[in-house]
Amino acid sequence: MKGIVSGVGTILMIFPFSLIFPFIVGLLYKEDPISLLKAFILPGMLGLSLGSFLTAWAGRADKTSEDLRPVEALVIVAVTWVLIAVIGALPYMLSGTLTGFVDAFFESMSGFTTTGASVLNDIDSQSHSILFWRALTQWIGGLGVIVLMVAVFSILLGGPKAGLLLMKGEVPGHKNDRMVPRLKDTAKLLWGIYAILTALEIILLTAAGLNLYDAVCHTFTTLSTGGFGTHTESIAYYKDLPAAPLIELIFVVFMIFGSVNFVLHYNLLKGNWRAFLKDTEFKVYMFMLLTFWCIVAVNVAWNMKDQYTPAQAMWASVFNVTSMLSTTGYATEDFGNWPLLSQFIMLVAMLTGGMTGSTSGAIKTARLIIAYKAVGRSLRRIGRPKAKIPLRVGDVIFNERIVRSVGVFIFGYLAIFALGSFMMTLTGMDAVTSLSSIATTMGGVGPGLNMVGPALNFSNVTTVGKLLLCFFMWLGRLELVTALVLFFPSTYKM
Repeated sequence: MKGIVSGVGTILMIFPFSLIFPFIVGLLYKEDPISLLKAFILPGMLGLSLGSFLTAWAGRADKTSEDLRPVEALVIVAVTWVLIAVIGALPYMLSGTLTGFVDAFFESMSGFTTTGASVLNDIDSQSHSILFWRALTQWIGGLGVIVLMVAVFSILLGGPKAGLLLMKGEVPGHKNDRMVPRLKDTAKLLWGIYAILTALEIILLTAAGLNLYDAVCHTFTTLSTGGFGTHTESIAYYKDLPAAPLIELIFVVFMIFGSVNFVLHYNLLKGNWRAFLKDTEFKVYMFMLLTFWCIVAVNVAWNMKDQYTPAQAMWASVFNVTSMLSTTGYATEDFGNWPLLSQFIMLVAMLTGGMTGSTSGAIKTARLIIAYKAVGRSLRRIGRPKAKIPLRVGDVIFNERIVRSVGVFIFGYLAIFALGSFMMTLTGMDAVTSLSSIATTMGGVGPGLNMVGPALNFSNVTTVGKLLLCFFMWLGRLELVTALVLFFPSTYKM
């Protein structure tokens, strides 16, 4: 148990330094220094104090890499995420942006889980420092707070195996691809790729006409597939700019980048672009994207001729479908007014998500591929019950343990989705709003349908409903098992 407490404390001692950045932004925009100290430095000091207390109480962890059990690493991830969201909520409250703790916690949890659901009604009127903090929470949460700490844990908890256990708890996806032999170097490479893509998008957006502040904030929330913006109208705010189509195209490209396995980005940086063509999950993901684009475009163009030309319907489909399938959550249209088939496709996209090893949420493409292959194999076995048929995806053969775990995950995800939707109806929501609110929070998407659609937000959800949705954001971002293990203390208590 002391290893868990020490681990949580160590992260809480490092995380508060991120609050310095919005403080500096506020000073640059000549915001009141006293208010900035109260909003950002005070929460940082509280977080640092809490981390120091926990670390001192636990003492230096005497566990070796062999002693730290996988379940303990999962507990560190799950607990830390909640505590970071609590600390991250304080700037919203202390700045007066949001007066109630539940609303502030909702906004913070939505940021760190890269969900993008918001309770802020007038985003344009908020301070630069708060909106920067809001975007930064998504950039930090995108690849995972815990990955940033892998190198630290490799030292504190006795070597690379401890860090590997944390990576298994946090790196998005069920695969744990290691790009280099040493885990500490893998973590550095992941963040290096993240930083390169971040710099590239900032340069492109500023060149296309966005001011530097908007370019930075939107880059933070695009690559993380988070979706927070600096304007109430989201990306639709830029529609009147001369370069609006180019700006939207940049967003589409980087939403796809964020939802693609980062191992493929690493291969691309090494000059191995053929890795994309050989990757089965990438090919299936792009096929789904193209299919959804075409279905929605035809459906919208056919049924809404008075509002969309075929070209407009196609581009609206490309942008908004990409946003939903990548689980980013940007919107240029109120797709809640689209035909039912298009709304259904958007809901399916929310549940599907991007690739494993990416910053996107939801079920993920690889799991669906394995499930599809498993069903096909079961059908082939009907005529040959004793035949040993390997489950192959591309050049990879998956063992039965992985196949079973994927089946359990998908069943559990859909069961929790159904249960959560029912629970939301008890708070007074209609069925469509309830279904989409759970789909969008579990999948880390952002906007839903009806009462929580792109033209609205989550401010009118009841207090109980907001707390429930916070729970489902946390559950979905940590991919069910990492979060649920916390409720079975017998698995990690000595």
